[in-house]
Amino acid sequence: MKGRLEKFMGGPTQSPHDRIHVTINWQNVIGLNNNCYKQLGKPPAVYLYFSREDDLIAIEPVHSHRTPAAFPVKPKSTAGWRINASPFCKNYNIRVDATERFTSPEFRDGKLWLKLAETVTTRVFRSKKKK
Repeated sequence: MKGRLEKFMGGPTQSPHDRIHVTINWQNVIGLNNNCYKQLGKPPAVYLYFSREDDLIAIEPVHSHRTPAAFPVKPKSTAGWRINASPFCKNYNIRVDATERFTSPEFRDGKLWLKLAETVTTRVFRSKKKK
């Protein structure tokens, strides 16, 4: 057999009520599904942390959007919630060319932990062809 096999890391489709679905896109927006937002405690804002050594984002709920350095959590136009993390991503040079879904988000120590090395592409944005 020629060619190399690639292991699909996305896993099977789970019920929206059961899964924790977190994405990050090329516009530096972190998206959370309702289940994830509920498990975070439905905060109005969050603190964002980054580990350069582990290439890891941590999200900590904050119970006031007026807290300095807190990022507001806003409803999406569709189902779910969004965090506009552009200043955070620019500061840590986090660049994403497509919408990436985190394959193994986990809750630990009151924070949501997201590994940038553990994502799958869910939507690719292609630039328009020049005429």
